[in-house]
Amino acid sequence: MEDSRFPSLDARVRAVVEALGGAFREGPDWVSYHALNAECLYVTPSVRPWMGEADLVGRSFANWPMNDEDRTRWASVWMEVVTGRMARRLVWRHEKVGAVRWMESVLLPDEWRGELVGVMAWHRDVTDRQEREWALEASIQRLQLAYGLARSGYWELDVATRRLTWSQEVYDIWETDPEHFAATYDAFLETVVPEDRLLVEQAVSRAMHTHTYELEYRIRTGRGQIRFVRSVGRYHEHGGGRGVLFGAVQDVTAQKESELALAASRELLARSDKLAAVGQLAAGIAHEIRNPLTALRGFIDLMYQRARSNNRRYLEIMRGEVSRMEAIVSELLRLARPDRPQFQQLDLVDLVQEVVAFMSAQALLHGVEIQYEPRAASVMVEGDPNQLKQVFINLMRNGIEAMQPGGALRVLVWEDGGRARVQIADQGSGMPPEALARIGEPFFTTKEQGTGLGVMVSKRMVADHGGDLRIESEVGRGTTVTVLLPAAKSNA
Repeated sequence: MEDSRFPSLDARVRAVVEALGGAFREGPDWVSYHALNAECLYVTPSVRPWMGEADLVGRSFANWPMNDEDRTRWASVWMEVVTGRMARRLVWRHEKVGAVRWMESVLLPDEWRGELVGVMAWHRDVTDRQEREWALEASIQRLQLAYGLARSGYWELDVATRRLTWSQEVYDIWETDPEHFAATYDAFLETVVPEDRLLVEQAVSRAMHTHTYELEYRIRTGRGQIRFVRSVGRYHEHGGGRGVLFGAVQDVTAQKESELALAASRELLARSDKLAAVGQLAAGIAHEIRNPLTALRGFIDLMYQRARSNNRRYLEIMRGEVSRMEAIVSELLRLARPDRPQFQQLDLVDLVQEVVAFMSAQALLHGVEIQYEPRAASVMVEGDPNQLKQVFINLMRNGIEAMQPGGALRVLVWEDGGRARVQIADQGSGMPPEALARIGEPFFTTKEQGTGLGVMVSKRMVADHGGDLRIESEVGRGTTVTVLLPAAKSNA
Protein backbone atom coordinates (compact mmCIF):
# COMPACT_ATOMS: atom_id res chain seq x y z
CA MET A 1 0.00 0.00 0.00
CA GLU A 2 1.31 3.45 -0.85
CA ASP A 3 2.17 5.74 2.08
CA SER A 4 3.65 9.20 1.48
CA ARG A 5 4.65 9.62 5.14
CA PHE A 6 7.88 7.70 4.59
CA PRO A 7 10.68 9.19 2.43
CA SER A 8 12.21 5.81 1.64
CA LEU A 9 11.41 2.11 1.59
CA ASP A 10 13.84 1.43 4.47
CA ALA A 11 12.08 4.01 6.64
CA ARG A 12 8.72 2.43 5.86
CA VAL A 13 9.93 -1.09 6.65
CA ARG A 14 11.35 0.15 9.96
CA ALA A 15 7.99 1.74 10.81
CA VAL A 16 6.12 -1.48 9.96
CA VAL A 17 8.57 -3.53 12.04
CA GLU A 18 8.21 -1.21 15.04
CA ALA A 19 4.41 -1.40 14.83
CA LEU A 20 4.52 -5.19 14.65
CA GLY A 21 6.88 -5.40 17.60
CA GLY A 22 4.52 -3.36 19.72
CA ALA A 23 1.39 -5.26 18.72
CA PHE A 24 2.84 -8.79 18.93
CA ARG A 25 5.29 -8.62 21.82
CA GLU A 26 3.63 -11.66 23.38
CA GLY A 27 0.64 -13.87 22.75
CA PRO A 28 -0.33 -16.91 20.66
CA ASP A 29 0.54 -15.30 17.31
CA TRP A 30 3.79 -14.14 15.76
CA VAL A 31 4.55 -12.19 12.60
CA SER A 32 7.54 -12.20 10.26
CA TYR A 33 8.50 -9.73 7.52
CA HIS A 34 10.36 -10.95 4.41
CA ALA A 35 12.25 -9.44 1.51
CA LEU A 36 11.27 -10.52 -1.99
CA ASN A 37 14.06 -13.13 -2.00
CA ALA A 38 12.24 -14.74 0.97
CA GLU A 39 14.90 -13.68 3.49
CA CYS A 40 13.34 -13.02 6.89
CA LEU A 41 14.12 -9.42 7.87
CA TYR A 42 12.27 -9.36 11.16
CA VAL A 43 10.21 -11.56 13.46
CA THR A 44 8.11 -10.41 16.43
CA PRO A 45 9.22 -11.31 19.98
CA SER A 46 6.10 -13.46 20.42
CA VAL A 47 7.86 -16.21 18.39
CA ARG A 48 10.00 -17.20 21.40
CA PRO A 49 7.78 -20.02 22.77
CA TRP A 50 8.39 -21.88 19.49
CA MET A 51 11.86 -20.82 18.34
CA GLY A 52 14.43 -18.05 18.68
CA GLU A 53 14.69 -15.03 16.41
CA ALA A 54 18.16 -16.23 15.38
CA ASP A 55 16.59 -19.37 13.89
CA LEU A 56 14.64 -17.23 11.41
CA VAL A 57 16.10 -13.74 10.88
CA GLY A 58 18.52 -13.56 7.97
CA ARG A 59 17.36 -16.93 6.66
CA SER A 60 14.91 -17.90 3.95
CA PHE A 61 11.98 -20.08 4.89
CA ALA A 62 13.84 -22.80 2.97
CA ASN A 63 16.15 -23.00 6.00
CA TRP A 64 13.44 -22.91 8.65
CA PRO A 65 12.94 -26.07 10.78
CA MET A 66 10.44 -27.99 8.63
CA ASN A 67 10.44 -31.12 6.47
CA ASP A 68 11.11 -31.19 2.72
CA GLU A 69 7.44 -31.66 1.77
CA ASP A 70 6.38 -28.53 3.65
CA ARG A 71 9.40 -26.64 2.31
CA THR A 72 8.18 -27.39 -1.23
CA ARG A 73 4.67 -26.23 -0.35
CA TRP A 74 6.07 -23.02 1.14
CA ALA A 75 7.97 -22.34 -2.09
CA SER A 76 4.82 -22.84 -4.16
CA VAL A 77 2.72 -20.56 -1.95
CA TRP A 78 5.50 -17.95 -1.90
CA MET A 79 5.54 -17.78 -5.72
CA GLU A 80 1.75 -17.32 -5.78
CA VAL A 81 2.02 -14.41 -3.36
CA VAL A 82 4.87 -12.55 -5.08
CA THR A 83 3.64 -13.13 -8.64
CA GLY A 84 -0.10 -12.82 -8.09
CA ARG A 85 0.09 -10.24 -5.28
CA MET A 86 -2.64 -12.01 -3.34
CA ALA A 87 -2.87 -13.46 0.17
CA ARG A 88 -2.30 -17.19 0.61
CA ARG A 89 -2.61 -19.65 3.54
CA LEU A 90 -0.90 -22.94 4.38
CA VAL A 91 -0.48 -25.32 7.31
CA TRP A 92 2.98 -26.78 7.96
CA ARG A 93 4.91 -28.76 10.56
CA HIS A 94 7.50 -27.02 12.74
CA GLU A 95 10.11 -29.63 13.69
CA LYS A 96 12.70 -28.95 16.37
CA VAL A 97 14.26 -30.86 19.27
CA GLY A 98 12.18 -33.96 18.55
CA ALA A 99 8.85 -32.15 18.87
CA VAL A 100 6.42 -31.44 16.05
CA ARG A 101 3.97 -28.54 16.19
CA TRP A 102 1.53 -27.64 13.44
CA MET A 103 1.65 -24.00 12.35
CA GLU A 104 -0.80 -22.05 10.18
CA SER A 105 0.65 -19.16 8.17
CA VAL A 106 -1.08 -16.43 6.17
CA LEU A 107 1.16 -14.60 3.68
CA LEU A 108 0.22 -11.04 2.71
CA PRO A 109 1.93 -9.05 -0.10
CA ASP A 110 3.24 -5.64 1.01
CA GLU A 111 3.10 -2.92 -1.65
CA TRP A 112 4.64 0.57 -1.50
CA ARG A 113 4.12 3.22 -4.15
CA GLY A 114 2.58 0.69 -6.48
CA GLU A 115 5.39 -1.86 -6.21
CA LEU A 116 5.66 -5.12 -4.29
CA VAL A 117 8.39 -4.57 -1.70
CA GLY A 118 8.00 -7.45 0.71
CA VAL A 119 5.78 -10.09 2.27
CA MET A 120 4.28 -10.07 5.76
CA ALA A 121 3.46 -13.47 7.26
CA TRP A 122 1.15 -14.07 10.24
CA HIS A 123 1.65 -17.40 12.07
CA ARG A 124 -0.13 -19.31 14.83
CA ASP A 125 0.13 -22.74 16.47
CA VAL A 126 -2.85 -24.89 15.38
CA THR A 127 -1.66 -28.22 16.78
CA ASP A 128 -4.75 -28.64 18.99
CA ARG A 129 -7.06 -27.95 16.05
CA GLN A 130 -5.26 -30.50 13.85
CA GLU A 131 -5.48 -33.14 16.58
CA ARG A 132 -9.22 -32.54 16.97
CA GLU A 133 -9.72 -32.96 13.22
CA TRP A 134 -7.68 -36.18 13.21
CA ALA A 135 -9.78 -37.55 16.08
CA LEU A 136 -12.97 -36.80 14.14
CA GLU A 137 -11.61 -38.43 10.98
CA ALA A 138 -10.46 -41.50 12.93
CA SER A 139 -13.98 -41.87 14.33
CA ILE A 140 -15.40 -41.74 10.82
CA GLN A 141 -12.95 -44.38 9.58
CA ARG A 142 -13.75 -46.71 12.49
CA LEU A 143 -17.44 -46.26 11.77
CA GLN A 144 -16.93 -47.05 8.09
CA LEU A 145 -15.02 -50.23 9.00
CA ALA A 146 -17.83 -51.31 11.33
CA TYR A 147 -20.40 -50.85 8.58
CA GLY A 148 -18.23 -52.79 6.16
CA LEU A 149 -18.55 -55.79 8.48
CA ALA A 150 -22.30 -55.33 8.97
CA ARG A 151 -24.88 -57.41 7.11
CA SER A 152 -26.64 -55.94 4.10
CA GLY A 153 -30.08 -56.69 2.79
CA TYR A 154 -30.57 -58.43 -0.57
CA TRP A 155 -32.99 -57.15 -3.23
CA GLU A 156 -33.98 -58.18 -6.74
CA LEU A 157 -36.03 -56.35 -9.39
CA ASP A 158 -37.71 -58.07 -12.35
CA VAL A 159 -37.50 -55.28 -14.92
CA ALA A 160 -40.33 -56.64 -17.08
CA THR A 161 -42.91 -57.15 -14.31
CA ARG A 162 -41.51 -54.40 -12.02
CA ARG A 163 -41.82 -56.85 -9.12
CA LEU A 164 -39.41 -56.61 -6.19
CA THR A 165 -38.00 -59.30 -3.95
CA TRP A 166 -36.58 -58.20 -0.59
CA SER A 167 -34.75 -60.11 2.12
CA GLN A 168 -35.84 -59.66 5.72
CA GLU A 169 -32.91 -57.27 6.33
CA VAL A 170 -34.30 -54.86 3.71
CA TYR A 171 -37.71 -54.90 5.36
CA ASP A 172 -35.97 -54.13 8.66
CA ILE A 173 -34.16 -51.13 7.14
CA TRP A 174 -37.45 -49.82 5.70
CA GLU A 175 -39.20 -50.53 9.03
CA THR A 176 -42.03 -52.41 7.34
CA ASP A 177 -43.05 -55.99 6.53
CA PRO A 178 -44.48 -57.96 3.56
CA GLU A 179 -48.03 -57.50 4.86
CA HIS A 180 -47.82 -53.70 4.68
CA PHE A 181 -45.60 -53.22 1.63
CA ALA A 182 -46.61 -54.00 -1.95
CA ALA A 183 -43.34 -55.35 -3.31
CA THR A 184 -43.31 -53.38 -6.59
CA TYR A 185 -40.88 -50.89 -8.09
CA ASP A 186 -43.53 -48.14 -8.00
CA ALA A 187 -44.23 -48.77 -4.31
CA PHE A 188 -40.49 -48.64 -3.64
CA LEU A 189 -40.20 -45.28 -5.44
CA GLU A 190 -42.91 -43.89 -3.18
CA THR A 191 -40.64 -44.54 -0.19
CA VAL A 192 -37.76 -42.57 -1.75
CA VAL A 193 -37.78 -38.89 -0.75
CA PRO A 194 -39.07 -36.80 -3.69
CA GLU A 195 -35.75 -34.98 -4.19
CA ASP A 196 -33.93 -38.31 -4.81
CA ARG A 197 -36.47 -40.18 -6.96
CA LEU A 198 -35.12 -38.93 -10.28
CA LEU A 199 -31.60 -40.00 -9.26
CA VAL A 200 -32.85 -43.53 -8.50
CA GLU A 201 -34.74 -43.81 -11.80
CA GLN A 202 -31.72 -42.56 -13.75
CA ALA A 203 -29.42 -45.06 -11.99
CA VAL A 204 -31.78 -47.96 -12.79
CA SER A 205 -32.02 -46.86 -16.43
CA ARG A 206 -28.22 -46.56 -16.65
CA ALA A 207 -27.78 -50.06 -15.24
CA MET A 208 -29.58 -51.51 -18.28
CA HIS A 209 -26.62 -50.38 -20.39
CA THR A 210 -23.65 -50.48 -18.01
CA HIS A 211 -24.82 -53.60 -16.10
CA THR A 212 -23.75 -51.98 -12.81
CA TYR A 213 -25.76 -50.07 -10.23
CA GLU A 214 -24.49 -47.97 -7.32
CA LEU A 215 -26.24 -45.13 -5.53
CA GLU A 216 -26.82 -43.41 -2.20
CA TYR A 217 -30.27 -41.98 -1.59
CA ARG A 218 -32.76 -41.17 1.17
CA ILE A 219 -35.92 -43.04 2.10
CA ARG A 220 -38.83 -42.48 4.46
CA THR A 221 -39.41 -45.62 6.51
CA GLY A 222 -42.72 -47.13 7.54
CA ARG A 223 -42.37 -45.28 10.85
CA GLY A 224 -41.78 -41.93 9.15
CA GLN A 225 -38.02 -41.77 9.74
CA ILE A 226 -35.63 -40.41 7.09
CA ARG A 227 -32.71 -42.76 6.43
CA PHE A 228 -29.71 -42.73 4.11
CA VAL A 229 -29.14 -46.01 2.26
CA ARG A 230 -26.42 -47.21 -0.09
CA SER A 231 -27.34 -49.70 -2.78
CA VAL A 232 -25.08 -51.60 -5.19
CA GLY A 233 -26.05 -54.18 -7.79
CA ARG A 234 -25.72 -55.67 -11.26
CA TYR A 235 -28.02 -56.15 -14.23
CA HIS A 236 -28.35 -59.57 -15.86
CA GLU A 237 -30.41 -60.67 -18.87
CA HIS A 238 -31.96 -64.16 -18.92
CA GLY A 239 -32.94 -66.01 -22.03
CA GLY A 240 -35.64 -64.34 -24.05
CA GLY A 241 -34.38 -60.86 -23.17
CA ARG A 242 -35.83 -60.77 -19.65
CA GLY A 243 -33.68 -58.69 -17.34
CA VAL A 244 -33.12 -58.76 -13.59
CA LEU A 245 -31.44 -56.08 -11.49
CA PHE A 246 -30.17 -57.46 -8.17
CA GLY A 247 -27.88 -56.37 -5.38
CA ALA A 248 -27.48 -55.32 -1.75
CA VAL A 249 -28.64 -52.32 0.24
CA GLN A 250 -27.21 -50.98 3.49
CA ASP A 251 -28.40 -48.40 6.02
CA VAL A 252 -25.66 -45.73 6.14
CA THR A 253 -27.59 -43.14 8.16
CA ALA A 254 -25.16 -43.11 11.08
CA GLN A 255 -22.20 -42.82 8.72
CA LYS A 256 -23.77 -39.90 6.80
CA GLU A 257 -24.70 -38.13 10.04
CA SER A 258 -21.11 -38.52 11.26
CA GLU A 259 -19.80 -37.11 7.98
CA LEU A 260 -22.17 -34.16 8.29
CA ALA A 261 -21.05 -33.67 11.89
CA LEU A 262 -17.42 -33.71 10.75
CA ALA A 263 -18.14 -31.08 8.08
CA ALA A 264 -20.00 -28.94 10.61
CA SER A 265 -17.14 -29.29 13.10
CA ARG A 266 -14.61 -28.24 10.49
CA GLU A 267 -16.71 -25.21 9.61
CA LEU A 268 -16.99 -24.34 13.30
CA LEU A 269 -13.23 -24.73 13.77
CA ALA A 270 -12.54 -22.49 10.77
CA ARG A 271 -14.98 -19.87 12.05
CA SER A 272 -13.47 -20.03 15.55
CA ASP A 273 -9.97 -19.55 14.14
CA LYS A 274 -11.17 -16.61 12.07
CA LEU A 275 -12.79 -15.01 15.12
CA ALA A 276 -9.63 -15.57 17.17
CA ALA A 277 -7.47 -14.04 14.43
CA VAL A 278 -9.71 -10.99 14.19
CA GLY A 279 -9.61 -10.60 17.96
CA GLN A 280 -5.81 -10.77 18.09
CA LEU A 281 -5.41 -8.32 15.23
CA ALA A 282 -8.02 -6.03 16.78
CA ALA A 283 -6.10 -5.73 20.03
CA GLY A 284 -2.89 -4.86 18.21
CA ILE A 285 -4.23 -2.61 15.50
CA ALA A 286 -7.09 -0.67 17.12
CA HIS A 287 -4.85 0.96 19.71
CA GLU A 288 -2.29 1.85 17.03
CA ILE A 289 -4.78 3.83 14.95
CA ARG A 290 -7.05 5.29 17.64
CA ASN A 291 -4.63 8.08 18.68
CA PRO A 292 -3.89 9.21 15.09
CA LEU A 293 -7.64 9.29 14.42
CA THR A 294 -8.18 11.51 17.46
CA ALA A 295 -5.52 13.91 16.18
CA LEU A 296 -7.06 13.91 12.69
CA ARG A 297 -10.50 14.72 14.05
CA GLY A 298 -9.11 17.59 16.13
CA PHE A 299 -7.30 19.19 13.21
CA ILE A 300 -10.29 18.72 10.90
CA ASP A 301 -12.55 20.46 13.42
CA LEU A 302 -10.01 23.31 13.70
CA MET A 303 -9.75 23.65 9.91
CA TYR A 304 -13.54 23.57 9.63
CA GLN A 305 -13.89 26.59 11.91
CA ARG A 306 -11.42 28.59 9.80
CA ALA A 307 -12.45 27.37 6.36
CA ARG A 308 -14.57 29.29 3.91
CA SER A 309 -18.08 28.04 3.42
CA ASN A 310 -17.37 26.70 -0.10
CA ASN A 311 -14.53 24.53 1.25
CA ARG A 312 -16.35 23.16 4.29
CA ARG A 313 -18.09 20.40 2.35
CA TYR A 314 -14.73 18.68 1.75
CA LEU A 315 -13.96 18.84 5.45
CA GLU A 316 -17.42 17.46 6.22
CA ILE A 317 -16.66 14.47 4.00
CA MET A 318 -13.34 13.95 5.81
CA ARG A 319 -15.06 14.25 9.19
CA GLY A 320 -17.64 11.66 8.17
CA GLU A 321 -14.97 9.19 7.06
CA VAL A 322 -13.01 9.67 10.30
CA SER A 323 -16.23 8.98 12.24
CA ARG A 324 -16.69 5.78 10.27
CA MET A 325 -13.10 4.69 11.04
CA GLU A 326 -13.68 5.45 14.74
CA ALA A 327 -16.80 3.27 14.64
CA ILE A 328 -14.78 0.41 13.13
CA VAL A 329 -12.11 0.79 15.83
CA SER A 330 -14.78 0.67 18.54
CA GLU A 331 -16.28 -2.50 17.02
CA LEU A 332 -12.81 -4.07 16.82
CA LEU A 333 -12.09 -3.32 20.47
CA ARG A 334 -15.48 -4.67 21.51
CA LEU A 335 -14.72 -7.81 19.50
CA ALA A 336 -11.21 -8.20 20.94
CA ARG A 337 -12.19 -7.77 24.59
CA PRO A 338 -15.94 -8.26 25.05
CA ASP A 339 -17.26 -7.27 28.46
CA ARG A 340 -18.64 -10.04 30.63
CA PRO A 341 -22.42 -9.75 30.92
CA GLN A 342 -23.64 -8.29 34.21
CA PHE A 343 -26.77 -10.37 34.67
CA GLN A 344 -29.91 -9.10 36.32
CA GLN A 345 -33.59 -9.88 35.93
CA LEU A 346 -35.21 -7.59 33.39
CA ASP A 347 -38.39 -7.27 31.33
CA LEU A 348 -37.76 -7.61 27.59
CA VAL A 349 -41.05 -5.86 26.81
CA ASP A 350 -39.84 -2.71 28.56
CA LEU A 351 -36.24 -2.98 27.31
CA VAL A 352 -37.26 -3.36 23.66
CA GLN A 353 -39.72 -0.48 24.10
CA GLU A 354 -36.80 1.72 25.19
CA VAL A 355 -34.78 0.69 22.12
CA VAL A 356 -37.75 1.35 19.82
CA ALA A 357 -38.10 4.84 21.30
CA PHE A 358 -34.36 5.43 20.87
CA MET A 359 -34.40 4.27 17.21
CA SER A 360 -37.56 6.20 16.28
CA ALA A 361 -35.59 9.31 15.30
CA GLN A 362 -33.37 7.35 12.91
CA ALA A 363 -36.43 5.58 11.48
CA LEU A 364 -38.08 8.96 10.89
CA LEU A 365 -35.01 10.23 9.01
CA HIS A 366 -35.20 7.17 6.72
CA GLY A 367 -38.97 7.49 6.23
CA VAL A 368 -39.52 4.15 7.97
CA GLU A 369 -42.18 3.25 10.55
CA ILE A 370 -41.39 1.01 13.54
CA GLN A 371 -44.36 -1.18 14.48
CA TYR A 372 -43.84 -2.50 18.02
CA GLU A 373 -46.18 -5.38 18.92
CA PRO A 374 -45.46 -7.05 22.29
CA ARG A 375 -47.56 -10.20 22.64
CA ALA A 376 -47.34 -10.32 26.44
CA ALA A 377 -47.55 -7.82 29.27
CA SER A 378 -44.04 -8.80 30.37
CA VAL A 379 -41.35 -11.29 29.32
CA MET A 380 -38.70 -11.72 32.02
CA VAL A 381 -35.12 -12.84 31.31
CA GLU A 382 -31.77 -12.87 33.09
CA GLY A 383 -29.47 -10.60 31.10
CA ASP A 384 -27.20 -7.59 30.81
CA PRO A 385 -29.45 -4.65 29.83
CA ASN A 386 -26.65 -2.70 28.16
CA GLN A 387 -25.50 -5.62 26.01
CA LEU A 388 -29.04 -6.60 25.02
CA LYS A 389 -29.84 -2.99 24.11
CA GLN A 390 -26.73 -2.93 21.91
CA VAL A 391 -27.89 -6.13 20.17
CA PHE A 392 -31.37 -4.76 19.43
CA ILE A 393 -29.99 -1.37 18.35
CA ASN A 394 -27.67 -3.13 15.86
CA LEU A 395 -30.48 -5.29 14.49
CA MET A 396 -33.04 -2.48 14.23
CA ARG A 397 -30.50 -0.19 12.58
CA ASN A 398 -29.76 -2.89 10.00
CA GLY A 399 -33.48 -3.31 9.30
CA ILE A 400 -34.09 0.44 8.96
CA GLU A 401 -31.13 0.92 6.62
CA ALA A 402 -32.21 -2.05 4.48
CA MET A 403 -35.52 -0.40 3.49
CA GLN A 404 -36.67 2.34 1.16
CA PRO A 405 -38.81 5.21 2.52
CA GLY A 406 -42.33 4.05 3.26
CA GLY A 407 -41.26 0.69 4.67
CA ALA A 408 -42.24 -0.74 8.05
CA LEU A 409 -40.03 -2.46 10.62
CA ARG A 410 -42.09 -4.94 12.64
CA VAL A 411 -40.83 -5.75 16.16
CA LEU A 412 -42.44 -8.57 18.18
CA VAL A 413 -41.74 -9.82 21.72
CA TRP A 414 -43.21 -12.97 23.24
CA GLU A 415 -42.39 -16.05 25.32
CA ASP A 416 -42.90 -19.59 24.06
CA GLY A 417 -41.81 -22.93 25.47
CA GLY A 418 -39.49 -21.48 28.08
CA ARG A 419 -37.73 -19.19 25.61
CA ALA A 420 -38.10 -15.44 25.22
CA ARG A 421 -38.24 -14.31 21.60
CA VAL A 422 -37.64 -10.94 19.97
CA GLN A 423 -38.35 -10.84 16.24
CA ILE A 424 -37.34 -7.94 13.97
CA ALA A 425 -38.67 -8.11 10.40
CA ASP A 426 -37.95 -5.57 7.66
CA GLN A 427 -39.45 -5.05 4.20
CA GLY A 428 -36.13 -4.61 2.44
CA SER A 429 -34.83 -6.30 -0.68
CA GLY A 430 -33.68 -9.42 1.20
CA MET A 431 -30.54 -11.46 0.62
CA PRO A 432 -29.69 -14.37 -1.69
CA PRO A 433 -28.70 -17.67 0.00
CA GLU A 434 -24.98 -17.17 -0.66
CA ALA A 435 -24.99 -13.80 1.15
CA LEU A 436 -27.18 -15.10 3.99
CA ALA A 437 -24.73 -17.96 4.59
CA ARG A 438 -21.90 -15.45 5.16
CA ILE A 439 -23.74 -13.05 7.48
CA GLY A 440 -21.81 -12.94 10.75
CA GLU A 441 -18.40 -13.50 9.14
CA PRO A 442 -15.77 -10.88 10.05
CA PHE A 443 -15.89 -7.87 7.68
CA PHE A 444 -18.59 -9.35 5.41
CA THR A 445 -21.39 -6.83 4.90
CA THR A 446 -24.19 -6.18 2.42
CA LYS A 447 -24.26 -2.46 3.29
CA GLU A 448 -22.15 0.10 1.44
CA GLN A 449 -21.13 1.81 4.70
CA GLY A 450 -21.15 -1.31 6.89
CA THR A 451 -18.20 -2.71 8.87
CA GLY A 452 -19.24 -6.36 8.81
CA LEU A 453 -18.79 -6.57 12.59
CA GLY A 454 -22.20 -5.62 14.03
CA VAL A 455 -23.92 -8.97 13.48
CA MET A 456 -20.84 -10.86 14.61
CA VAL A 457 -20.66 -8.89 17.88
CA SER A 458 -24.42 -9.30 18.37
CA LYS A 459 -24.21 -13.08 17.89
CA ARG A 460 -21.43 -13.28 20.45
CA MET A 461 -23.40 -11.24 23.00
CA VAL A 462 -26.53 -13.36 22.51
CA ALA A 463 -24.47 -16.55 22.85
CA ASP A 464 -22.97 -15.20 26.10
CA HIS A 465 -26.57 -15.01 27.37
CA GLY A 466 -27.16 -18.67 26.51
CA GLY A 467 -29.29 -17.69 23.53
CA ASP A 468 -29.33 -17.92 19.75
CA LEU A 469 -29.61 -15.40 16.91
CA ARG A 470 -31.30 -16.67 13.74
CA ILE A 471 -31.59 -14.89 10.41
CA GLU A 472 -34.03 -15.70 7.60
CA SER A 473 -34.09 -13.79 4.33
CA GLU A 474 -35.59 -14.04 0.87
CA VAL A 475 -34.82 -11.84 -2.10
CA GLY A 476 -37.68 -9.42 -2.66
CA ARG A 477 -39.39 -10.24 0.67
CA GLY A 478 -37.06 -8.84 3.31
CA THR A 479 -35.15 -10.20 6.28
CA THR A 480 -36.35 -11.50 9.65
CA VAL A 481 -34.01 -11.75 12.64
CA THR A 482 -35.08 -13.69 15.74
CA VAL A 483 -33.25 -13.48 19.07
CA LEU A 484 -34.00 -16.38 21.42
CA LEU A 485 -33.08 -16.12 25.11
CA PRO A 486 -33.76 -18.39 28.09
CA ALA A 487 -36.87 -17.09 29.85
CA ALA A 488 -36.59 -16.37 33.57
CA LYS A 489 -38.32 -18.87 35.85
CA SER A 490 -40.83 -16.23 36.90
CA ASN A 491 -42.39 -16.49 33.41
CA ALA A 492 -43.44 -20.07 34.03
